[in-house]
Amino acid sequence: MKLNVWGGAGEHGRSAYLLSGDRTHILMDCGVKKEGAGEYPLIEPELISTLDAVLLSHAHEDHSVAIPLLYKMGYQGEVWTTRETREQLDTYFRSWRSNLERAGHDLPYEETDVKSIRYRYLEDEAKSGIWFEMVPGLHVLWGRSGHLAGSVWLALEMEGKRIFYSGDYTSESMLLQEDCAAEVLKLASLFRGREHRSSRINNSQLSQEMAVSEGIQLAGEPLVELAIATGNSGISKISEISLTSSKTKGRLNHLMDLAIVDAAYGTDRDTQAEKLEQLDHAIRQTIGRGGKVLLPMPSVGRGQEIILWAQERYPGIPMIVEQGLVDGMKQLQRVPYWLREQGTHIEGPITDTIEQFLDGQSWHLPKSWGDRERLLNQHAASLWFIPDGMMQSSLARWYYSQLAESSENLILLTGHAAVGTFAQKLVQNPEEHGVCEVQKIRYKVHQGWLDVERMLQRVPARHTVLVHADKAETDRLREGLLKNSPSPEAEIYSLSPGDELYV
Repeated sequence: MKLNVWGGAGEHGRSAYLLSGDRTHILMDCGVKKEGAGEYPLIEPELISTLDAVLLSHAHEDHSVAIPLLYKMGYQGEVWTTRETREQLDTYFRSWRSNLERAGHDLPYEETDVKSIRYRYLEDEAKSGIWFEMVPGLHVLWGRSGHLAGSVWLALEMEGKRIFYSGDYTSESMLLQEDCAAEVLKLASLFRGREHRSSRINNSQLSQEMAVSEGIQLAGEPLVELAIATGNSGISKISEISLTSSKTKGRLNHLMDLAIVDAAYGTDRDTQAEKLEQLDHAIRQTIGRGGKVLLPMPSVGRGQEIILWAQERYPGIPMIVEQGLVDGMKQLQRVPYWLREQGTHIEGPITDTIEQFLDGQSWHLPKSWGDRERLLNQHAASLWFIPDGMMQSSLARWYYSQLAESSENLILLTGHAAVGTFAQKLVQNPEEHGVCEVQKIRYKVHQGWLDVERMLQRVPARHTVLVHADKAETDRLREGLLKNSPSPEAEIYSLSPGDELYV
């Protein structure tokens, strides 16, 4: 089997990974690198007609917005993803189009190509943790990745090979639940045999449409609940696997053949708790001198997490939240399946915390330019949450112009700033644009060194490809990981777009 890197390894952006066997050809993600007019995957047009399926891990532009190119080039198949990801995609397609138009660039595909996309939904075929046959010869299992509502990791079995694709992954989200891949894969393997046994259960033992829950205790593991359901056909199958605890620390007993692993933060060893301490220090310093903190965020993702954390952390400090981020909070409220029951670094049940925030008693929502100017004049020490983490929009530029001329104020960037964006220019040369302070303190929505090391230990593979960071940083991480490699037969790779790897 061959892996072709069409993008995403050795760089931040345009994730696209082609897996080719003798009979089956699968593409995992197809995004854009958000620089200039956009850098698109190194798609080989002659291979498009051979694709059996496209799998999409989540909606972010660097994983999704080049998919219409596939249809422009003649792809006739389906894109497999989650319903929540599909709900978000139209917003991301529109955003990418408007960003390019604002910069005077053209899209390399038409709106008709976007509308040509044919979607299939993972959860319609099987719940998280259940193997199913996606196309003949390809079996797939999925789990929540903790990166975004709707985001998933994927495990594949094709032509005798087992592949793990982490997608964008974090186990440290304050709000979003992730499924431990090692535990899910172990249990799914265990229960495959039970599926066959349950199919022989007589209808006199189980009435149709009835669900039975069996408790299975593994040595040293929490109780596992297995739901067996019978349908009208009388054939029973496993419909759901759940653990009584999400804090299991299992390891796969057998090596995967290939693992493509999110390593976006390279050699950064900080935990989320340490990142939050750094954010807290910067915010308190600014508040202490009477300054305003501007926090540009993506409309959906880390913005909602930091807003809820800040609301609890800084009682009495005025918070102003723009509509785009409020809409993102409402979106989370609608999809409780993707949320933790109890948050980390946030008190109380997550759904209750979101509901209380949306009641709107402790923050301000500007509804006009006049509102914004009034609130800026009214409040000194305050927190300002605005959509657009790259600060490319006219709204973000306007806010910056209002805060730039006072050294008491702080622009606090918490995520990736693509080359050429205003956010990146501020980080590199803040004094060229104003006198306010500019800091970049990352909030974790990807994996750093310790996270990757843990994933390699729990989901060991004969071949592991580190992705989502620039080549030099990936090289440094690979060198560090090899010093403590958990398996002497495991190979770890730092690749680049255009590279191929035989598994």
